[in-house]
Amino acid sequence: MGSSIGVLIMSHGDFGKAAIESAELIVGKQKNYETLSVFVVDQVDDLKQEMLGKAASLDTQKGLVILTDIIGGTPANLAAYLLAQENTMLVSGINLPILLEVLMNREKTMDELKDIIMNAYAQGVTIKTNKDLEKDEDEDDLL
Repeated sequence: MGSSIGVLIMSHGDFGKAAIESAELIVGKQKNYETLSVFVVDQVDDLKQEMLGKAASLDTQKGLVILTDIIGGTPANLAAYLLAQENTMLVSGINLPILLEVLMNREKTMDELKDIIMNAYAQGVTIKTNKDLEKDEDEDDLL
């Protein structure tokens, strides 16, 4: 492959698997990625070996992006071991907008992808309340 950054998605439970399945509905089938699900019954040493094996199976010639669900959780703590590898980036707080941007921009450089991820994070969350609806209705009255 060699033309895309490798992606490893690590999460509590099957969140990462579900996220990639959802993303593939939007951007199509992906290659050069792996997922690792962490459950309460798992042994950390076993998870570490599984993670290392999955990371080794990826083409990381252009780099490796590790996406985890929350910072400070077992997936992120395990993923930190991979930061010793050259051209590796760990991103915690994965959501669908971030995953989509990563998948659609894997041909770019790691530095470019870092900026894209930061922008996706900033743009990926919107909060609305009923007060926003009232404001929208008031604006409609002005037209």
